[in-house]
Amino acid sequence: MSTFLWSCAALLTLFVAVESLTCNTCDVSILGTCLGDTPVNCTRTQNRCYNAVAKFSADLLPIHARGCIEESACKNETGVSILTVNYSITMTCCSTNLCNGAASVPLPLTAALGAALVAVWNQLGL
Repeated sequence: MSTFLWSCAALLTLFVAVESLTCNTCDVSILGTCLGDTPVNCTRTQNRCYNAVAKFSADLLPIHARGCIEESACKNETGVSILTVNYSITMTCCSTNLCNGAASVPLPLTAALGAALVAVWNQLGL
């Protein structure tokens, strides 16, 4: 009888130990850069994190998104249209916690921003 109880306790521990996947969501996206990642716990059916980019045929900026998704919905789409504007969605998915986080800022961009700040400070006499 005690073996049965220990087996039940071990089985219940497995169910309690299972946690949901945690993914990053993008609060604000400016020119393809996400500002303010927020981790979110996915639902039980959402077993993938994703990064998605929607590119439009018109002169519109691309839309970037991050979050949780079901594995079956993780696919690229092309030839989609909204009110005569065509767009395509490129999506990448992963299955580990916070795997859809922000990429590091490239060094040339960092150097250019630093140089611009020094130039502004120099002009203002700071």
